[in-house]
Amino acid sequence: YLDSISPQFIADLVSWSAVGASTAASALHRELASGLSTPVGFQGGASSADAAVDAVRSAASGHAFLSVSKQGVAGIVQTTGNRDCHLVLPAASAAEAAEAACGALAALGLPARAMVDCGYGAGCTTPQEQAAAAAAVAARVADGDGRVCGVVLSAFLKPGRQEIGAQPSQLQFGLSVTEPCLGWEDALATLEALAAAVAARRRASPPPVGRSESMPRAPFRELGAIEQTDNLRVQTIRPLLSPACAIEEVELPLQSKRLVLRARCDISAVVQGDSDRLVVLAGP
Repeated sequence: YLDSISPQFIADLVSWSAVGASTAASALHRELASGLSTPVGFQGGASSADAAVDAVRSAASGHAFLSVSKQGVAGIVQTTGNRDCHLVLPAASAAEAAEAACGALAALGLPARAMVDCGYGAGCTTPQEQAAAAAAVAARVADGDGRVCGVVLSAFLKPGRQEIGAQPSQLQFGLSVTEPCLGWEDALATLEALAAAVAARRRASPPPVGRSESMPRAPFRELGAIEQTDNLRVQTIRPLLSPACAIEEVELPLQSKRLVLRARCDISAVVQGDSDRLVVLAGP
């Protein structure tokens, strides 16, 4: 998330959220993460994960901050804290840096586990380099590295990327317009290699123990009615459809709601160490 308003419109569709390295130090994004209903990955920088570690610590606690409700009404949001926040480290990070970051989380009583972003950082700028980075992660997992809880892949239908340009009609279907992506076949091969690595780790290591005592789960509280105040120095306001109205007009099917909830629970189990699977996030 780059802003704190859009989650109100789309959060019911999201199973995992991310905060980039450039905003991991932002108090606003840490406050937002403390109230999101999803696990949240804070991306560590190429040279240091200190800001991301501190963000995970901060977002695990409750906050009170100014935001808007589903009805688009401004108010003070009180959160309980998000225990499912975790690190997302660049694949190019040194093993010592990753170990130090996970050690810092363990010292804070937080899950000492991290996802690895195979499409971020030096040496991961092409599909070939990303595939090699994912293979290296798979080797770490197969060797029993229990700190790796997931992998982020830039993947789409075709390998590479393209510029949007002045003629949208000339764009190739299935080719990324953002970062360079793995193609379908390479992504499938990477997933199979990661699955084999998890199986090897599972054979070599005992099953994960239950999570330690941590913050209790609590439902997100919706804001009540709050009086509007006059905008004395606002020339004009262009109203948006409130999240509540948007959700009412395009209701999420029950099957989709169950799928989102199940995915959230599965990711939470991996982040907390209750499951020895890998969470693989693939997309443009």
